Amino acid sequence: MVTKYGLTRNQIGKDTINFPDWQEFEKSILRDPEVHSIDRSRVFRFLSSAAFRIYRKVGNAIGIKPPYEIPIASHSDVRIAILGGPAFRRCPDFILGGKKVAYLYDPTPPWVTYDNIAKFVEDAGISVLFVPHPIFRDRIQPLLSGCKVFYLPEGVDPGEYHAQENKSIDLLTFGRKFPEYHQALLKGLPNTIKYHHGWLDTREDLINSLGRAKIVINFPRSFTEPELDVEMATMRYFQSMASKALVLGHCPPLLKEVFGYDPIISVDHSNPCEQVIDLLNHYSNYQELIEKNYQTLTSHHTFWHRWLAMKEILMDESDDRNAARSQH
Repeated sequence: MVTKYGLTRNQIGKDTINFPDWQEFEKSILRDPEVHSIDRSRVFRFLSSAAFRIYRKVGNAIGIKPPYEIPIASHSDVRIAILGGPAFRRCPDFILGGKKVAYLYDPTPPWVTYDNIAKFVEDAGISVLFVPHPIFRDRIQPLLSGCKVFYLPEGVDPGEYHAQENKSIDLLTFGRKFPEYHQALLKGLPNTIKYHHGWLDTREDLINSLGRAKIVINFPRSFTEPELDVEMATMRYFQSMASKALVLGHCPPLLKEVFGYDPIISVDHSNPCEQVIDLLNHYSNYQELIEKNYQTLTSHHTFWHRWLAMKEILMDESDDRNAARSQH
């Protein structure tokens, strides 16, 4: 029997730079002919979110146990949501009964606590949760009784990025920065080096800037947000490699683990400007590493590979449940 997979589309957060990242994962999943897109109307999304909030509030008050869903089964055997946070309006189709699966980006304090995540997962009836770091898995799993948590690293769709032959940006950083390092570069780099820094407001700006950059600076969020104690290998690392840029910064242990080697040039904090100048002067020496990173990425760490891994886990989960039923 073929499993019918449905991908419930996230429509919240379109004005953020992260929304296209979630869409990129969704588009990769929809390449699978066994997956169909679940696009709900604005009215459905509003009503389902309102129903969930009311049902959840009343249920908590009078002791009704979750999940808080209406007794109508979905047409899909398994529904999947790519979530940029534990908010029901990102997965409105979960108001219907049936098997629910989610991949949750950034399950990190202080924006959300592990207790918040566990509460959302149980109330929404999610039975399989994927998170991008094994530490998150190990911290969330003990809080859940009806859901299995699996680690699945982030990825990228290389086809979304374009390495330009004319690399007109010498050094690129965007978004959050490691302040001490950034200030040292601003003060010490000669004007002849094109150092682009600041926010990239649109997806087009992001792809274009990465494609034009020779070197991209990447540090984990934990370097700039001390309250986060997990060194995450985020999409920004993968996006830089997909754009065939040399990545300079700090390599999270997880990134080294999934690649099988260290794909990052470690920052020399004692001589930051001298290091950048030397890298640019000998840039051709690093083409082999740039190409190796790109080939490793495209061969093993795309969103398509992540979806195939998710699907295999879901199939194993289904086989285990069927075997358990047959024993009874």
